Amino acid sequence: MIALMSLTSPIPVLQGNKGAALRSEGESLILSRPHEELDIPLAAIERVRAEGRSVAVELTAPAGATAVVHRVEGVSEVAATVFADLVNAALPERGEDDARADGSSLVTVRVLSGAGKKTGMPVLLGWAAALVLVANGVATGVAAGGLPGVFLGVISPLVGGMGLAAAGGGAGWLWLAYLQWHLPRYGITVTARRIADRSRLLGGSGTHMYTDSTGVSRTLYSKARSETVQVAYDPRNPMRAIVRQSRPRTAWDATFALGLLCFGLALIAMVVAMTVGAFQGAYDDAGVPQ
Repeated sequence: MIALMSLTSPIPVLQGNKGAALRSEGESLILSRPHEELDIPLAAIERVRAEGRSVAVELTAPAGATAVVHRVEGVSEVAATVFADLVNAALPERGEDDARADGSSLVTVRVLSGAGKKTGMPVLLGWAAALVLVANGVATGVAAGGLPGVFLGVISPLVGGMGLAAAGGGAGWLWLAYLQWHLPRYGITVTARRIADRSRLLGGSGTHMYTDSTGVSRTLYSKARSETVQVAYDPRNPMRAIVRQSRPRTAWDATFALGLLCFGLALIAMVVAMTVGAFQGAYDDAGVPQ
């Protein structure tokens, strides 16, 4: 009978390169990366190896199969040794003749949509765009002068903000529509099953789980009402995945996204016209003989 030993302190948390971290939590190891989090049960681990400033988590594998190894680079050498010794001591007791399961099938991957260093870039771009719009509104208002200048100084940032939001939303929606066309043709399509409900305010929705070609279980949020859905993903980047939808729905989404993008660009063009008109008027006024 296999007996599990709980991981308790003082097992250190390993901080690696590129935002990776490895820690113990209950009966699992949690490997965190900027955009995903792997839950690796102790039962799925064959052993943990400390290799200098890196640590390797080797998963169990059936006889003759190649074991999957998750590696974290750039950790403290001392902490890696302590971590490996303590985790190996907490692994399930297995006999030499015990059959090994495919540990990768027990690993669950959760996508962290709000995590990672790159997620700060959209925020910075948003603030930069807001500052540019406000500065442009002030400059336009000053150039126009008087009551028209006050009006332009207020309306210009508002219209510009709406334009950027619409254009950004339309571009993002077009990208999703492209993935709906691309991934089913050039990716891998599998069946995902519902494992949890998130909300039913707008109909059925929840979290579905699927297994990629490497045997890793991954989760994906879907608004589909069915218990199973078809998921298409990029084998080179399994985190890039979509829930397949009908061709008419994809065509409608692409059409709507294109319209939203054009609407946003039209609003941005309107702001540019306001700015050019205000400065042209100020220039003409300055050139009138007194």
